[in-house]
This record gives sequence, C-alpha cells and structure tokens, in this order.
Amino acid sequence: MGVLAKRLSRGSLAIQPAIVSDIYDAALDPHGLQGLAAIVMAAGEGSSAALGILRANAFEEAAVHNLPDKALQDYAAYYRHINPCVPLALAHHPDSISRFTDLILQPDLERTEFHTDFLRVHDTVRCMGVPAVPIGSRLLLQFSVHRSRGSMDFSDDDVARLQGLTPHLQRAVQLRRRLNLDLHMNAGLAALERMAFGCVICDGAGHVLFANHAAEMLEASGVMTLVSRQGLLARNPNQSRQLAASIAATAAGSSGDALVLTTRDGTRVFVLTAPLPMRLGGQPGRVLVTFRSEAAATPLDAAALQRLFPLTTAEARLALALAAGHSLADYAAEHRVSDNTLRTQIASILHKTGTENQRELVRLLGLLPPIDRQAGKGIR
Repeated sequence: MGVLAKRLSRGSLAIQPAIVSDIYDAALDPHGLQGLAAIVMAAGEGSSAALGILRANAFEEAAVHNLPDKALQDYAAYYRHINPCVPLALAHHPDSISRFTDLILQPDLERTEFHTDFLRVHDTVRCMGVPAVPIGSRLLLQFSVHRSRGSMDFSDDDVARLQGLTPHLQRAVQLRRRLNLDLHMNAGLAALERMAFGCVICDGAGHVLFANHAAEMLEASGVMTLVSRQGLLARNPNQSRQLAASIAATAAGSSGDALVLTTRDGTRVFVLTAPLPMRLGGQPGRVLVTFRSEAAATPLDAAALQRLFPLTTAEARLALALAAGHSLADYAAEHRVSDNTLRTQIASILHKTGTENQRELVRLLGLLPPIDRQAGKGIR
C-alpha cells in the first residue's frame, strides 16, 4: 500500500486515474473486499478501516484492514446496533462522509457502551465514514476509517479526500455485483464474451478494443456503431455526444456514468460506463461500457435458476412463469395447481430468493447477470 499512500498524500485532493483503477481492480477480487478496505484506509490516512455491503440491515459481505476478524464479527453481531453515530448520520447525510465528532460530542460518545467496549478495545477511537451509499435495490455500501488513541482527529481535507473517492467506490461495487464473481474474473475477456448483455472495452476516444457477441448483436440491430473513426457511436447524434463525453471523462478518472440510448423503434438501452479493472485491460485509461436492452428477456431456464437458488423444479418453473409475465390464474389453470399450493410455492420462492413480494422477485430475475450460451469466441 506504500505506492497508493503516496498517490493519496496529505494536502492533495486530486484523484489520479491509477487510484481509480486500483479501486475497480480491488472491487473485482473474487476473494473478497479487503483490498477496497485497504484503499479506504490509505485514502483517509487511518490506522484501520472497514467496508461492507448491507442488505435489509444485515451484512451480505464485509471486510476489515488492519483489524482482527473478531472486530468485524463483534461489530456485525452486536455493536453496530448500539453505534450511536449511525442513526445520526442516516438522519442527516446518509451518503456523505462524516466524522463521529461531527455527529456527537466526544464526551457523550466516551460515555457509551459502544466507545468503552468496542472503540477502545480495538483502538479505533477516531472515526469517519459513511453509513448508506446506495448500490442497488435494498443494497447499501458502508465504510469507515479509524485512528488510534493519541492521534489527531480527521481533518476537513481527510473528509474531502474520502468523499472524492466515494462515487468510485460506489460504482466499483455496483460493477462487482453486476458482473457477478461467479464469472471468475481471472478468465478476463472470455468471461465478458459469455455475458448476454453487451460489453465493450474502449479507450478514452471511444475506439473499440473488444466487443462481445451480445454487443455485436446490438450493433446489428442499429443501437450503436462499433467500428468508426470517431469511436463508439450511438444511433442518435445527441446520445453519441453524451456517450463520448462519458467515455472520455471515465478514461480520465471519472467514476463513470449511467446513460439511456434508444433504438429505431423507441426501445431503451441502458448503458453503464466504468473504468476497466486492471485484470481485464492491463493499463489505466480504458473503459468498460455495458449495454442492456429493456426488451431483453430473462434467458434463465429452470436448471440455471436452481443452480442459483435452492428451488424445487416446480418452484423454479413458477418463478420463471412470473418473470415472463404470466398471471397466477393462467399458471394454475395450465398446470392444474390449486390456490393453496401456489401460495405455498410462492412463499417458499420469496424466502429462498431473499425477496419480499412478487414484484421484487420479478425485478431480481430480470437483473440476474445472464449467460449467452451461443456466444462466439472472437475477440476484437
């Protein structure tokens, strides 16, 4: 982390593209989020750091740097529930960096069980962080940086530096979840080739270095032009300019952007630009652009769905029918299933997929990263 610490030296609030690349590379580490926690610690010039992804107020994935695993376990199990600063931050600025001393007077904090039995025990008495950066449906990113007893509190520059990295951390974790670690990112371009939504790698000028099969199919449908002296082009000139500006800014160090393109028939195509992780591109300044049409059907079959969730064959079949827009009445009539059986199956499906209702289930199935079983193996 010595090189990273120099890039984030005190007094400099500029974010270098190499740091952004480090963030995306760490976010896609299949072994966990500890690399991101280390970057957060260096950015805040702290002695330790923690980072986690929360779903429904429970950690789905978390990591610490320069702290024992027991600290993470104790915090997740109990101390986060009595942390007096989290509800205050959530009430006032949930997605912004704040110091504990911005939220509560130090003498008042020192009188709490949280300070006595956790902060002092793990020597994390100086803290700053953010409790709730949104990264998806019911998903939040939370991270914090700590300093030990005898250290100065975090300065305004420390807060600003970490705030400047927050959009990059947010987008990197979103990309981690969008590409799904089941794809084994060490497979690199081969993994992107298998994605059923369009994946394009380009330089800052939009020149295409790689396009997967799904992107080529979108080009054939008129959504964009991959091979062009002007770089990656959308069908609409205004949208082309927006796309080019986003790609250029992302290559220069921006956290990326979300755009919408339109096809000839008015169908929307949702676009995400993000810095390309080093393990895929090998150098800074390259951009990953993903395309997904709102008209794209969920290409899951019952067997694939059962590999993702512990569903029975009947439950997987029902889930796919709901995702395809079939009504419960039609499904019951076609499969000769009673209302009681349907209610039991739906309750079981919601429990096993971690969703709360049919609408959320359908949205989840629509967002699952699909695999294109017919994708070719050519690489530009």
